[in-house]
Amino acid sequence: MRILAASDIHLGRRPRHGNSGHDSWDLVVNKALELAVDVLVLAGDVIEHERAWLSVYAPLVNGLRRLGEANIRVIAVAGNHDWEVFSRLTAEAEQIKILGLGGTWESCDVEGVRFVGWSFARSHHEQNPFTTFPGERDDCPLSLGLLHTDFGASPSRYAPTTAQDYDASGIGLWVLGHIHAGGPVADGGAFYCGSPYALDSGEGGPHGAWLIEDASPLMWKEPRFIPLSPVRYEEVAVTVTDLDEVEAIRSALRKSARAVADDLDWAGELYLTIRFVGSLAVGLSLSEVMGSAEEEVSFPAKDGITCYVQRSFSDQTTPAIDLAQLESGSGADSQLARLLSDEQL
Repeated sequence: MRILAASDIHLGRRPRHGNSGHDSWDLVVNKALELAVDVLVLAGDVIEHERAWLSVYAPLVNGLRRLGEANIRVIAVAGNHDWEVFSRLTAEAEQIKILGLGGTWESCDVEGVRFVGWSFARSHHEQNPFTTFPGERDDCPLSLGLLHTDFGASPSRYAPTTAQDYDASGIGLWVLGHIHAGGPVADGGAFYCGSPYALDSGEGGPHGAWLIEDASPLMWKEPRFIPLSPVRYEEVAVTVTDLDEVEAIRSALRKSARAVADDLDWAGELYLTIRFVGSLAVGLSLSEVMGSAEEEVSFPAKDGITCYVQRSFSDQTTPAIDLAQLESGSGADSQLARLLSDEQL
């Protein structure tokens, strides 16, 4: 079986560098069709909020229709953002199966795989959902869990869970939502999908969905990350020590930015936040280095990547000390400067 896993799509929320509030959903649907998967699983927060329902209804249902026409099943759980909308969606779209509505555990079997899930019944849930987990039956050897959860955080208002919960569940693999950075947790027994589209500069690194395939009737292969987001945010550290002119710092900035772009096996729009470090020469201004333009500044990078430097930056520099100037004084600072100069001789 081939399964595409995604979460935190937030239909109705337009990405900072995106065209519409359904960009993320379109990416996921198109990838599921391209890969010809058997099932698309969604681990919550597919929709931003109840207020977005009218604006996202058409693209959501259209995507579900396209998936249905390709015989791709859609199985989901509700998160803290879409718990209210999903309860309504079940009555209006037969192409999607939502597990565990009302805060209960529920399962369904598809082609020899058992899908197990729990959904939010309201916007907050302080208890660990596994306190009511019924345990896994042994009549289906291959299982996949779906949960929207705040892993490793206790207390939390968003269904906190621990690594021990997944170890003891008897489920072969868990697909998680809520955290927008993807990757494995619980010693690989579970993984966060992350958001498929980088929504803003706080969502650095790669974003996409995950392909899950069975290795045998008894176990899963390791999930494979599928990049989807055409936008990526990264932070770049630029060292200003021993750079005495504005243009020298700008040159170092461009060099550091190109190095980040060159290291990426990815294509799209790359937005960089600059973090200046080191000793800043007296009289130099980082605001002058960055210029006065209000929009991002673009510059050439490797083929396939358009690179932008964002206007906001982080200043973690310290003022450079001019020992020669300090030595000419008479205070304690000057005496210390002379001592330091003597040690360097």
